[in-house]
Amino acid sequence: MQRENPGVNLPALRGHNAALVLDLLRAAGETGISRLELAERTGLTPQAVSKITARLRAEGLAAEAGRRASTGGKPRT
Repeated sequence: MQRENPGVNLPALRGHNAALVLDLLRAAGETGISRLELAERTGLTPQAVSKITARLRAEGLAAEAGRRASTGGKPRT
């Protein structure tokens, strides 16, 4: 059986994902959290997290803190 309104829950899903990211940002506090860490903890793709954080910054709910110091480890691939 085919759904009459495919994608009707997309706005709800976007809101849920944004809430997940925002909760982690709040929990991280002043120390912050990287977009990559957000992706790993939420199970979202890095691209999705980047879009969500851009939207949160545009709405004034999040701010970019800059880069963290390198730990000298092997770069991610």
